Amino acid sequence: MNALCLAAGKGTRFGRLGSYLQKAMYPIGLRPFLDFSVLQLLDSGAVRPGRDTLTFVVGHHGEQLRAYFGGEVDGLAVRYLEQADPRGTGHALALAAEALAPEAPMLIWLADGYVPATWFAALARHPAEAAMVLAPGHPDENPTVRVDVEGGRVTRAFQGTSDRFDVGAWKLPPAALAGMTDVAANGEVRMLPNLQRMIDEGLEVGWHAADEWLHLGGTAPTPEANVARVEARIRALHGLPAVHA
Repeated sequence: MNALCLAAGKGTRFGRLGSYLQKAMYPIGLRPFLDFSVLQLLDSGAVRPGRDTLTFVVGHHGEQLRAYFGGEVDGLAVRYLEQADPRGTGHALALAAEALAPEAPMLIWLADGYVPATWFAALARHPAEAAMVLAPGHPDENPTVRVDVEGGRVTRAFQGTSDRFDVGAWKLPPAALAGMTDVAANGEVRMLPNLQRMIDEGLEVGWHAADEWLHLGGTAPTPEANVARVEARIRALHGLPAVHA
């Protein structure tokens, strides 16, 4: 199973830091944040070095990912797809569908979110061709990413009402990638509204329950507090020394 990571965002919530740093490359210890998820992908067994490929969709400071990850990670082939016109997550997925021409479902995640091996493994073995990871979030998180479910099926992937949030880790079939065609009023092609349209048209989307959501793009209660929380949790999960103020 091939994997796709969306890492083209400008990191506007990072303020001036985002002007010279790709958000997903924020350092924790001696590794960039994104590297922790890549290592989890390898540990999950969902991808096989020597057979599968990890593709990064890059844009803003994409050279930082190219310099760090190069052409392979522990035998897993790495390639890069340039999103020169940053028009949203759906646009990135449609670019990938055109450039990669996948023949099977792909594992996909947003680079600013931490994805443990258990998530990758659960998505890979999920019986549905399309599946997403859902987790609780801060009450002040963006409400548009709330998700509603009915049994094992997602009924609303966008603007739901439950306490479950889409955390930006998915398995999607080729047709879903290519189907990211609806353009918002601001010119963006957003993933979740397009996925909701496909659900309304009959696409079955399964889900995997997770306990927590760690992502650098959060603004609740503040961007600074969120980054501090995420860094502390990553350090704890990976046995790194804590940072004391």
